[in-house]
Amino acid sequence: MTADRRSVIPKPLNPRDADALVQHLSPNDCVRITTTELPRTICTVKATNAPTRCGPHLVLAAPPITTTAQDELQQATYHCLSQSDSAMTVLEYTHTPSDTTARCIGTLTTIAHLPRLSTPAEDTGVPVEVRADE
Repeated sequence: MTADRRSVIPKPLNPRDADALVQHLSPNDCVRITTTELPRTICTVKATNAPTRCGPHLVLAAPPITTTAQDELQQATYHCLSQSDSAMTVLEYTHTPSDTTARCIGTLTTIAHLPRLSTPAEDTGVPVEVRADE
């Protein structure tokens, strides 16, 4: 299998190993998560926090959607909080310009890193020279 092909395949991660998750993931990485109460959702890693007295946690954001009722943008943020020797608890914060609501959406059952969709931390673009007479 070539390196290009491997970069397309989602890389499953262990949802029960919070320490490894926060070490493996970086801001702007794309992941696909599933919780006990939420179907597959693709999110972007906003922050990874090393273990504190509450344990390590991830902050993920889903792409904004437009609500049909108020025609305003709605943004969901997921806080994945660690518990000792168990899957991370996931809290969903839904933000609109007029309101923020929070609810527990269960525990993290699967998580996979999507390397093809992730934004590299450094600019890997190749400079292209264009002659002035073109």
